[in-house]
Amino acid sequence: MRFFYRLTITFVRTLMHFLWNLKITGMKEIRFKKGCIICANHQSALDPAFLGSILPFECYFMAKSELFKNKTFGALIGYFNAFPVRRAGFTRGVIQKFIQLLRDKKNIIMFPEGSRKSFSAKPGIAKIAWETDAPIYTVQIENADDLWACFFRKKHLHFIFKKPLFAKEYKSMFKEGEYRELATFILNRINGIENED
Repeated sequence: MRFFYRLTITFVRTLMHFLWNLKITGMKEIRFKKGCIICANHQSALDPAFLGSILPFECYFMAKSELFKNKTFGALIGYFNAFPVRRAGFTRGVIQKFIQLLRDKKNIIMFPEGSRKSFSAKPGIAKIAWETDAPIYTVQIENADDLWACFFRKKHLHFIFKKPLFAKEYKSMFKEGEYRELATFILNRINGIENED
C-alpha cells in the first residue's frame, strides 16, 4: 500500500470513529484473497471512500465522469484508484476494465445496484465475478444515509462483513449466463435475505 494512501485512509477512518460512531463487524474474521470483489449496498455518495478506508488494502472503484471535470479533484480521486464512467454504469468497457483489474490481482469495490437510486441488482457484477473466478466479500452498510444520527451517537455508521462467496460455491449454484440471478443472490446476501449457511 502506498504511503500517502495509507496515511489518508487512516485519517478518514479516524474521522469516521469520532464524527460518525464507526462500528465494524466481522472483518477481523476474514482472510482476504488478492483479486477480490468487495460488494456492498449503496446508500451514500461517500460509500466508496468510507468502505475503502476500513479495508487493509488498496481498492479500485468507478466514479461518475463528471467528477473528473475538475482536473485537481479528478487527479485526487484518480490517485485513490477511481476511474471515470458515464452514467450508463456497467457498460462493456467498464466490465472489461474490472475483469482486467481482477486478473492483475487488484481488488475492486462494487455496488450490485449500480447506483443509489436503484434497488435491484445489475448482472454486470456477476459476469465480472464469473469470468475471473473472483472471491466476493459481501458487506452491509448501515446508516451511511443518516450521518446526523451517527454524529449524535443515536446510530452507528456500521459495516457488517458477511460470509464470503467463492467461485466454487457460486458456480455450483448457478449456470453460466444466469448473471442477473447470481447478482440478485449477492445483493440478498448483503442485505441479510439469503442464508449464509
